[in-house]
Amino acid sequence: MSGSDNSAMFVPETTLATPLMPVTIVKTLNLPFAELTLDTSGIIRVSYLSGSMIDVPEKKDLYNAYQELTNDVKTLFIFKAQNNVNFTKEAKVYSIRVEPLQPFMAVAVIADNLAYQLLADFYFKFYKPQVAYKVVKSDEKAVEWLLEYHKAVNEGRVKPPKGLKLPFLSF
Repeated sequence: MSGSDNSAMFVPETTLATPLMPVTIVKTLNLPFAELTLDTSGIIRVSYLSGSMIDVPEKKDLYNAYQELTNDVKTLFIFKAQNNVNFTKEAKVYSIRVEPLQPFMAVAVIADNLAYQLLADFYFKFYKPQVAYKVVKSDEKAVEWLLEYHKAVNEGRVKPPKGLKLPFLSF
């Protein structure tokens, strides 16, 4: 990763309580502008930190972090931004251009208030993602939708995304 403060931090397994199921974090990567976690259900959570400015170099750092966490396997992602996170126009354009290279099987975006929901819905209508996505109000709804989507792919009810290899595990 390009920034000198970027550090991969391995954490001991941590269990998070959710109404759906206990979630155990097996790996965490901390970047100056985001925290990424991988849990035992195979979901990667990306939380943009408050006050962050996301430009092309940050997007490149995220891509490298995704590769480290996924090993080029299509994976379920949850994205959430804390307050005052800004994405430059260049970062948005770059994201669209490199989306086919990303290890996204499906993406849930948490927008926990009406203003964020409207912004997310508008953004995704204008920049239609190439993978399954959904804007939800909570982490629980995100996990529920992603796991249902993964089950549908495994059962052949939904076509898997094109590109990188798919995992052969069923979680």
